Amino acid sequence: MISRIAVVLGVLTAICSAADVNVVNNCKEQIDPGFFPPVNYGEGTTGGFVLQSDQNATVELPFGWYGRIWPRTGCNDEGQCDTGSCQGGIDCTDPSPAGPTLAQFNIGPGNKDYFNPSTVDGFNVPVIIIPGPGCSTRPVGCIGPGEGNGCEVTSECPTGVNYTVVFCT
Repeated sequence: MISRIAVVLGVLTAICSAADVNVVNNCKEQIDPGFFPPVNYGEGTTGGFVLQSDQNATVELPFGWYGRIWPRTGCNDEGQCDTGSCQGGIDCTDPSPAGPTLAQFNIGPGNKDYFNPSTVDGFNVPVIIIPGPGCSTRPVGCIGPGEGNGCEVTSECPTGVNYTVVFCT
């Protein structure tokens, strides 16, 4: 009986500790966000999708997710892109090669979420990370190579906070 309760509590903790991320495309052109490892989206998981200008979509980063979100630009119907291409086409199966700006997250270690915008692999469009209610950290972003408030700096929030990642400002 105690082991069943422990399993249920563990599942509830993992579910409650996931982070929703609203991905917003403020760019004038289509952006195909890439995710590695895959994220929860709709009824399944994905490594990426198409996001038209002025559209947004919410994905879930499960507890323990340690990875990156990046904007892919100039993509065709097969998912081959001018910047940020990956194996798998639209649905990435590996991290992007050098080129795109990154939004990196580590969800849940030590009851904290860690995140940072980065141009360590390159810069293609501005990326801003906005923590939601429950976190006092201000928005951070990279608006140019190595430029911007919090660019290349790791920030933290309590586990359970949701985020917004904005492509272009």
